[in-house]
Amino acid sequence: MEVDVTVRGKPDATTGYIVGIQEIDRTVKACAARTIPDCFESGEAIERTLGSLREALVGTLPVPLNSVAVRMNALCEFRIEESMPHHVIVSQRFDFSSSHRLHCPTLSDDENRRVFGKCNNPAGHGHNYRLEVEVRIPLSGAPGLRATDIDRIARDHAVDRLDHKHLNSDVEAFRERNPSVETIAATCFDWLSGPIASAGGELARVRVWETEKTSAIYPG
Repeated sequence: MEVDVTVRGKPDATTGYIVGIQEIDRTVKACAARTIPDCFESGEAIERTLGSLREALVGTLPVPLNSVAVRMNALCEFRIEESMPHHVIVSQRFDFSSSHRLHCPTLSDDENRRVFGKCNNPAGHGHNYRLEVEVRIPLSGAPGLRATDIDRIARDHAVDRLDHKHLNSDVEAFRERNPSVETIAATCFDWLSGPIASAGGELARVRVWETEKTSAIYPG
């Protein structure tokens, strides 16, 4: 488990620091040691534990807190941002493999090759995509949407519809829409926002990586 903390403030005119890194380390470790073990001992949801950690940090850090996150593994993170301190943002990542062809029928063959290059290959080409889903959950009230629910919804409504498919021919949403990484992100948001809302959460955004250096976020 990793704890990620960001703070904000004006750098000191002499040192250039907002706050010393060692001071942040000491404060975060002390607050985490008081709050996170209780999660495992009491069975409390990690969302509530994160809320307790945030309260401890706000009362202890010498500078304003910007955000605090607990990362369970490389694919799941829980985060509270000070702009919305009464909500937890749960981020989960999913992998899928698909093939597609980038081609616009309203453009000539020469224009398509100029705009899309090798991605206009008539036989298509493939990518190992990554989908990140960010869901906002209120801290107050009865326990609602859980990470396991987000996992199920994302797989049922997006990942399984895209994985090992030729997007142009196998996925209805892309029969008339060019399956660029931008439109894939927007389509996944459309597919997931309703089911997430019905389960008690709010879909904040989705991000789709086409390669390690190319991704799209919706809404931007």
